[in-house]
Amino acid sequence: MGRERRQRGRRIPAPITPPPEVSAAIDRISENDREWFERHPGVDERIRLAAYGEFWPTFDSASVLYVIVMQVRPGFRLRVPVIRLHLPESDRVQ
Repeated sequence: MGRERRQRGRRIPAPITPPPEVSAAIDRISENDREWFERHPGVDERIRLAAYGEFWPTFDSASVLYVIVMQVRPGFRLRVPVIRLHLPESDRVQ
């Protein structure tokens, strides 16, 4: 069966795992966000520069410029990427 498994007769693909350096970067980013919100009680969102590998494998690091981080409750945060659009030259605003 390879890297798949079955559940109720359906094939379930194996989860993908980020490379160790990306996993370590994501852990550091999460810790940094946690500490930032602890230092800023009463604030429930922030905008910061995106970090390497933060949205792996969905976006490459060059596509994500900023991240909106929302703290839903202490220890539970949502991250929304702000991506760079690669528009053809003819569609760009002059």
